[in-house]
Amino acid sequence: MKLSKNTKKAALAVAGSLAGLAIGKWRKCEDTYPYILIGGFIGNFIGEEYLLEDNPLHRIDR
Repeated sequence: MKLSKNTKKAALAVAGSLAGLAIGKWRKCEDTYPYILIGGFIGNFIGEEYLLEDNPLHRIDR
């Protein structure tokens, strides 16, 4: 089963948010919301910058 780029980006954003939640819990902070936001942002950034399109012509366009 092939996954689209948007699905992969969403999975990285969720993984980043869960990592931020784990860091917030590990630091024993009362408010973990900023860690979740920062983790989601980092996951989204990685997905946007480093995932390539599945289009075979993408290499030609570059």
